Amino acid sequence: MSRLSLALVNAGELVTCTAGRGEDVLGVVPDGAFVVEEGRVAWVGTTKELGRKSFGKPARTVDAEGGLVFPGLVDPHTHLAFAGSREDELERKIGGESYLDILRSGGGISRTVGATRDASVSRIVRESADRAVQLLRGGVTTVEVKTGYGQSLEQELKMLRSIAELSRVVDMEVVPTFLGLHAKPPEFDDARSYADHVVKSMLPEVARAKARPRFSDCFCEEDVFTRDECSRYLRASAELGLGLKIHADEFEESGGASLAASSGCVSADHLGRSSEEGIRAMSRKGVTAVLLPATSLFSGIKFADARSIMEAGCRVALGTDLSPNSWVESPQLVMWLACTGMKMSPAEALLGFTRNAAQAVGRDDIGAIRAGSQADFVVSALPGYRFLPYRVGGDYVRMVFRRGRRVFDAEGLRDAA
Repeated sequence: MSRLSLALVNAGELVTCTAGRGEDVLGVVPDGAFVVEEGRVAWVGTTKELGRKSFGKPARTVDAEGGLVFPGLVDPHTHLAFAGSREDELERKIGGESYLDILRSGGGISRTVGATRDASVSRIVRESADRAVQLLRGGVTTVEVKTGYGQSLEQELKMLRSIAELSRVVDMEVVPTFLGLHAKPPEFDDARSYADHVVKSMLPEVARAKARPRFSDCFCEEDVFTRDECSRYLRASAELGLGLKIHADEFEESGGASLAASSGCVSADHLGRSSEEGIRAMSRKGVTAVLLPATSLFSGIKFADARSIMEAGCRVALGTDLSPNSWVESPQLVMWLACTGMKMSPAEALLGFTRNAAQAVGRDDIGAIRAGSQADFVVSALPGYRFLPYRVGGDYVRMVFRRGRRVFDAEGLRDAA
């Protein structure tokens, strides 16, 4: 073996997020250690075992000092590329207006569309990078970012360019998603005519764009886009070679979960009102359920039934849904909500931001620490994973590594690119 680039030692709990034995679904290694070669994990074990290996001296040794070490977090659902803000809408919700009430009145998505259309690429990148850095400081190394605030071909391509530039500004892996059906723009009289326009005129150009998205997404919801409109959109997206995602059943049961299954979506997100039949169909087809409890809290709607979804056999991932509607930059806060609001266990919540979230963006080489995986990991000052949804609000991430290279340090250090 060639010289190792890095060795991590003395992890009080090394959470590998590989299937452990019995109730240890996280594959926890006490006094854990691993070695990295050329940006990938080459070996995993204990610090004592590492001392008996003959790997040779690594270029760098990272001492976890007895702290918690876990895979780099994956945030599989964000709308963090936008301009402006909507802080006054929180007060409107407190006063009794619903998310859909605000949208119908010209607020919500429509308001952000106006601000984002007026913004330059440089402004969108600058504001989005500030939000992305906050996620990075919380341990996120891979983030999915949606368009959807342009709602014209020119503006959506501008958003895709902004998202591509974001990946060069912030040292994270950025997964771009074209959210072609987000809301009806003011230029169109009804949702159906806009959906037809997106399918016929926008999707082909987006698929040919230099900043081509990895996924295509749509908002299947009453008073937004119907199941039929979303079905035609997803079918056209698949024919163009784009991966599929769907916003499903957030406010009402819209058939979104079953459409996710029949269309071959990699994930269906929200699912607060999904039918049992729809969830079972997702399970049979291997569709990952991405739950967004912070959004439920912001919008004043019920949490998804995480326990029933898991008992139906679905993988459950978690996301921040960082957006102007639910401006949440802390995955740890979302884990707390998942445990307290949806009764997920701390282990299930961490899997939701690691191994299962990786599946929600179509990856199996991130979200875990095992031989061959990408060396994305977090060194924390917390003593164990159960503290993640328990001790919330402090700065407990000491270092974040991506592909074996340090990209965040609590003391402000950063490796050269």
